[in-house]
Amino acid sequence: MSEVQSLVPQAKAGRSHVSSLSVIKQQMALSQSVIPAVIGEYYSYASVFTYERPLYALMKCKSNKSRMIREASDLGSELNAFFQFDEDLPRILSVNEASALGLLEDADLSGHSNDIWFAPTDLSVEQFMNLRDSRIPAELARACQNFLIDRETATELFEGLVVAFMTDNGKYGMFAVEEITSFSIMIEACHVLL
Repeated sequence: MSEVQSLVPQAKAGRSHVSSLSVIKQQMALSQSVIPAVIGEYYSYASVFTYERPLYALMKCKSNKSRMIREASDLGSELNAFFQFDEDLPRILSVNEASALGLLEDADLSGHSNDIWFAPTDLSVEQFMNLRDSRIPAELARACQNFLIDRETATELFEGLVVAFMTDNGKYGMFAVEEITSFSIMIEACHVLL
């Protein structure tokens, strides 16, 4: 059974919700090429991460953000994070942290040189969506910097959590955890390279 066929859309009460299935179909249409983020361009997107595609690459919106571990060496500095699936403790980790914990199998990270930090925020999903939809890079970067005073290389995830992140090569962003299942994590996200 394919990854798309195995997902069952989940309905959320109280707010408009895009299903995992529709996001995966959209991701399948995106390029698998490495298309780096461009300085000053604002990216807003939904993405689904699975056991098969746990890597998070902060690239241009024409390029798929969820990637397979075997693609790590091709992603170089565009590779930023890893979604870990655990029934009791789903979380996001920096690629360096995931590698140190042995979660990336034998992935070649020789081209990977940057790091990423995370911080849970106190924003509601609605507040995040308003910030995201404003599409103001400086406002997003300021908000991230404020939340990332206490930053970490791994953050536990739960539905409704909004997470801020920044990389050492100048990417700032946030994502809202829309849905967590035993085999997928769906996010609504935005990021900018400054």
